[in-house]
Amino acid sequence: MSSCAVCGDRVYGNRYKAPACLGCIVFFRRSVCREAKYKCLKGKNCVITSETRCICRYCRLQKCLLVGMSPEAIHRRDIMGPRKKKVPSVNSPSDTSSFAVDTPSTSTSIHSNYDSPAPANTWMLDQLVKLQSRQRSQHYSSACMMEDTIGCGSDIFDKIYNYIANPPFRRARKKDVNFMLRIALMNASEWALQFVPFKNLNMNMQKSILLEYGFAFLLVDQGWLTSELNENFKDLWVIQNNTYMSPDYLKGLPEVDCYDKEVPTKVKLHPIFVRDALDSVGKPMRELQIDEYETAVLKTLLLLSHKYIFGAEHDNDVNHLQERITSELMQYCKRKNPRDAAVRMGSILLLISGVRCAIRSLYNQLRVSDVFNFMEFHSLIRDVYLT
Repeated sequence: MSSCAVCGDRVYGNRYKAPACLGCIVFFRRSVCREAKYKCLKGKNCVITSETRCICRYCRLQKCLLVGMSPEAIHRRDIMGPRKKKVPSVNSPSDTSSFAVDTPSTSTSIHSNYDSPAPANTWMLDQLVKLQSRQRSQHYSSACMMEDTIGCGSDIFDKIYNYIANPPFRRARKKDVNFMLRIALMNASEWALQFVPFKNLNMNMQKSILLEYGFAFLLVDQGWLTSELNENFKDLWVIQNNTYMSPDYLKGLPEVDCYDKEVPTKVKLHPIFVRDALDSVGKPMRELQIDEYETAVLKTLLLLSHKYIFGAEHDNDVNHLQERITSELMQYCKRKNPRDAAVRMGSILLLISGVRCAIRSLYNQLRVSDVFNFMEFHSLIRDVYLT
């Protein structure tokens, strides 16, 4: 079975006697170990999918039991605290002293399941892919709370469920871009803090890196979402909450706004960023069929490219991380495309320059677009980008 029996997400293992994803395994273990008592507010018949599994913990736990996950299979030896971190040998390929996430106690990889081509010892990027999956799963649930249509009332849970299961596909507005920039900055910061060289920098130096890296992180996530659209929407640029930007400024624009005196200027300027983003990031990702593992590689290499800010004292650590990640990427490409591994790896690395081109276009867009208006944005965004 290649999908989680509880929510349908990608299987991580059969640790508790039923095929389940990492999220459901962790949820089941915590629920049993803590003897948690949940309540359902919707009649105990919630639909559990990868998009809605966080809405009702009661129904999620019941489904875990229903599909055969066994509380007796849980070993409680870790309840009093985490295991001691495994110390890798000097020559071990998993030597990641510059990586802040704890090393797994075994060499099991999330990519060693079933048809996945990743090698079993690439645990460092596996940790990042898990982080990436968690961040992306939170995008819709966070975005739905700012929707005018959610509101309050007795049917709020139905509205949240419907939003997450079928997020609206509409033109992006100012509040969507506000959300996009804030969530990307928070995700990029969390990602960067997984690495010791970044963690050891002072706040000002971290902000200097995030000033560019926040945009790079945003463009990789949005480029991947855009590349996943079918051919009918290939001219749209999609952001994290499933809203879009089009080269046609008037597409999806409310009729009342079409008569604004500044519309002719906006019609000329707005498409520049969208076309640049599509040409530099979206279309190449679509052609290469970039997957979640490869987007994690791009995000990490874009972060580590700021060598001049990390400083000479971290040169060895940064070089080691870059070598480790490119080595893992090569192993992954060999398993995914044995005949053209080097070509695919080169194509993926070339995307970094495409992302940087799109960053410049995004900077320019910030100065002219009505959609990108920093002064109306969250204080966190202004603190990083306007300081």
